[in-house]
Amino acid sequence: MSKQTHQLRAKMVGAMLREARVGAGLSLKDAAAAVGVSSGVLSSFEFGRKPISLPELELLAYTYDLSLRHFSTPEKFAKRTQAKVNAALLLSLRHRQIAAALAKQRQAAAVSQRELADSVGITLPRLRSYEKGNKPIPFPELELIASRLGMSAEAFIDQQPPIGDWDSAKRTYEYVFELPVELRQFIATPANQPYLRLAMRLSKVPVDRLRTVGEGLIDITQ
Repeated sequence: MSKQTHQLRAKMVGAMLREARVGAGLSLKDAAAAVGVSSGVLSSFEFGRKPISLPELELLAYTYDLSLRHFSTPEKFAKRTQAKVNAALLLSLRHRQIAAALAKQRQAAAVSQRELADSVGITLPRLRSYEKGNKPIPFPELELIASRLGMSAEAFIDQQPPIGDWDSAKRTYEYVFELPVELRQFIATPANQPYLRLAMRLSKVPVDRLRTVGEGLIDITQ
């Protein structure tokens, strides 16, 4: 991926961030304060002058109550109230988590730091800084690095509360929303909950036992 492509991707994400902030009814100052960065930094993100890292993108998406997938395929969902978070602590922790996960995935793929840096088009010291957690990884670069390791950048998304729980709820909403209307109506009907719980229990039963039960039911009805 060329430098121009990185810059274009950063500008695209920035434009979506700006639209999301305006849609959430937040000023640049208020949004920046909510995620623990300066107005200048947030403005740089929005105009693509500074590429955003995944933890920063996660926190902004959480603040705007948007799915992280919104920044690939923009899609708005119902609003809800989020718990307050310590932005500085969360970002610091997430940068370190991603650094450790990146180093682990690279080693598992048997790819040297130099090989990965060369294939992505960044310097070796830069990659080493990423893996040590000394430098936030711009999201466009994380996408490319993940791709080079045969995975998706989504593998690095926060799984812990509050953002992990929030993102899981968004995923569930997206999945249910894509189901046929009759299935959505079935799931949304309180009287059908016993059937849903039964389906959950049956999903844990080994296939051979289900087959035996099914054959027994057939014999009874014949």
